[in-house]
Amino acid sequence: MLQRIFRHMRDLWRVEGTIAQARFGLTMRCSVLYALAGLIAVFGLGMLNVAAFFAFQSSWGPVWAAVAAALGDFVVAAIVAAIALTAKPGPHLNSALEMRQSALDGIDAEIATLQHPLSWLSRGAHNSIDAALPAILIPLVTAVLRSMRRKNRSRNRSDGSDSTPP
Repeated sequence: MLQRIFRHMRDLWRVEGTIAQARFGLTMRCSVLYALAGLIAVFGLGMLNVAAFFAFQSSWGPVWAAVAAALGDFVVAAIVAAIALTAKPGPHLNSALEMRQSALDGIDAEIATLQHPLSWLSRGAHNSIDAALPAILIPLVTAVLRSMRRKNRSRNRSDGSDSTPP
C-alpha cells in the first residue's frame, strides 16, 4: 500500500512540474506580447504621430492633429494588448491538471484504505493509556499521602505534641 502512495506522490511531483512549466510558458508568451504592445506604442507615438501631425495640421490645426495621431497609436496598442489577453494555455495544461487530480485522488484512496486496518492501533493505544492510568496513579497518590503523614508525625513528635497513640 505504501508503494502505491509513493507512486502517486511521484506522479503528483512530475505533474506539478509540468503544470509549472505550462504556466511559466503562458506567462512568458503574455509578457512578450505585452512588451511588443508597449514597443509598438512607443514607436507609434514617435513615427506615426509625426506623420499624422503633418497630414492633419493643414486641415485641423496643430493641436487637433496631434490629438488624432495619439488616439490612433493608442488604438493599435489596445488591439495588441487584447490579443495578449485572449492567449489561452495549451491542451497539455488541462491534461496535467487532470493527472494531478487523479494522483491526489489515488493518494486519498490509499490513505483511506490504510486508516481502517490501522484503526485498532489508535484504539489500542488509547485503551492502554486508560487502563494504565489508574494503575499508576493509585500507588503514586498512596505513596504521597503516606509521606505526608510521616512528615506530620515526625513534626508532631519533635514539637512534643504527639497526640496519636504509638
